[in-house]
Amino acid sequence: MPDIEFSKKIIHAIEDKTTYYNIEILPKVLDSYRLIHSCVKSLMDVLIQRSLIKPDPYKLEKKISGVELISNEPFTDAERSLVIGTRISDYECILDYICTYNKFSVDNLSFAKIKKFVDFNSTFNWNSFNEASAFPNTRGLATLINDAKRGASSIAVNTINDIIQKCSTTTKLINATLKDLNEFQKEAYKAYIRKDIFEHPKFNAEKASKSITDEQAEIKRIFPIAMTKQNYYPSLIEEIAKEDLSPEKATLQENLLKKLVIEKKDTTKKVKQIDPKTILLTSTLALSGLSPQLEAIINKISENKIILQSENLSFFEKLSQKLRKLFNIPEPPVIYTITITEPSTGASTKEKIDIQEFIALIQKKIIFYNSFSVRQSPGFVKIEQSPADKILEFINKQIAEAQKLITQFIAIDNYFKTTATPETRQHIKGLKIEITSLKNTIISTNQHRVDYISFIEEQEQMKKLGITNE
Repeated sequence: MPDIEFSKKIIHAIEDKTTYYNIEILPKVLDSYRLIHSCVKSLMDVLIQRSLIKPDPYKLEKKISGVELISNEPFTDAERSLVIGTRISDYECILDYICTYNKFSVDNLSFAKIKKFVDFNSTFNWNSFNEASAFPNTRGLATLINDAKRGASSIAVNTINDIIQKCSTTTKLINATLKDLNEFQKEAYKAYIRKDIFEHPKFNAEKASKSITDEQAEIKRIFPIAMTKQNYYPSLIEEIAKEDLSPEKATLQENLLKKLVIEKKDTTKKVKQIDPKTILLTSTLALSGLSPQLEAIINKISENKIILQSENLSFFEKLSQKLRKLFNIPEPPVIYTITITEPSTGASTKEKIDIQEFIALIQKKIIFYNSFSVRQSPGFVKIEQSPADKILEFINKQIAEAQKLITQFIAIDNYFKTTATPETRQHIKGLKIEITSLKNTIISTNQHRVDYISFIEEQEQMKKLGITNE
């Protein structure tokens, strides 16, 4: 007869591992999808800014109700911008749905859903991202991305390459987890058979115990009664019968129980190994993300400045401008009177700003932030070797300066929009998207800073109570 004791062990192991997946593993898959979503949005911003694709005018009208597969049909070179623009917009919308509405749990990720996720993940082949790809979507997007890199600064190119690498690494992690989950779902399916069919009053255990074939036949007879919402998988039913009745049953049972073991982690050791300084260093790396966003902003400011200047230049002023460029003579100061609005109080003040000096200041900041954007860089190593209190002081200062810059950017953006004539206003490029990205980066940087402060305060409180991690 079916091995009842073994069935109890398997059912218990499946329940424990289901909890483990739901609490420990699947939330990380959600975080990974959030990272890819953020990366894809950044790529789209780059392509839109370079006029390589256009924003999808129908995006807000699309109703996403689940993970949908995006076409990978071929298209002509002339259609590339339109087709890839539409497909990457759809891809981003579905990622947004996944991150916002999809429930990542074992019960909600059936065999069919896991397959759909894996197929969706292959919309763009991030692992082999090049213009020679056999997949139209990957080939088309890679071509547009390479077009975006041409003429871009080294910082912008490195940022794009980093985004592609993150998408590749993160997709691999997601797919590996989904593959493991798919294998686990097979064992969970078999456990449900043992629980719902073997314990069913109409199940004939004596008849099922005669042979592997007889157990399979008895399971198949009861299946439509006890498992009305499940598909019937003959190969998995055969595995159950072999685990109960084959000459190798002892080995099969032992291997299966080992397969379902959850590796216990020593949380005490984990707490002891936490170095609060690493939280600050993570905040520092997040801070370096301001670099590409600042570059996008000063590019727009420079373009808007030219547009604004060209409105009122006389023939002789235009000639003088050309001569200055020809002989490398510095431009005379261009002073803007902008209105700064204090976010906390709403109070407004006038401020005169030399736009050329301001652009030069931002360019220096870009170089500065880029100097510690990689862990192996001399700039990051120098920060890493500093005491934690000095790093915190550094981060506090940078956040304050970045927040001040945002108020200036908002004021400059308003200045361009209100100063330009109606004829040229349509050519002025707004800074709203980039300013929002800056705010998000500062929020991320500040969150790590707050985590560090909270951790230190918690440690101090524990010391006062006489509690240590030793």
